[in-house]
Amino acid sequence: MKITDKKGKLFGKINVVDFFVIVIVVVLLGGAYYKFGVLDKTSTGGTLQPVTYTVEVKRVRDYVFQNVQEGDELFDKTSGKSIGKIVKVESTPSTEPVLCQDGTYKIGTVQNRIDVVFTVMGEGTVTEDGCFINRTYELVRESDRTFVTKYFECQGKIKDFLV
Repeated sequence: MKITDKKGKLFGKINVVDFFVIVIVVVLLGGAYYKFGVLDKTSTGGTLQPVTYTVEVKRVRDYVFQNVQEGDELFDKTSGKSIGKIVKVESTPSTEPVLCQDGTYKIGTVQNRIDVVFTVMGEGTVTEDGCFINRTYELVRESDRTFVTKYFECQGKIKDFLV
């Protein structure tokens, strides 16, 4: 007994092309069932816990500092998602090394600029891989990021975080 006849039908009943289309559909349905019905969902069992971290912003104008208030939401510019609430704002005069006439460097203040440190509190998960605010925003020490509130946008550096 032949598998295909002269017309290309399997066992004289179904066309070969139709057979392969049916096989592909069955495989896709089986894959969809496995992905959405059998596989474990993304782990959401980890509880969120309070995470406090500091952001240092160098050499900003005074009006930027005046627009930052405790209680403001801090957002990541890339994702637009909230990454915590500012709980403390500190400032110091901005300084930089200045070359003197005798060839030495001394620390001098930069006119009309201040350095600002925001203490931010958010909720996140802490794993052996790191700390993640809202399960997605990774806190990496010494990383430069763009931070945004309702009233300003600035480049800052994550300095430290505590759990």
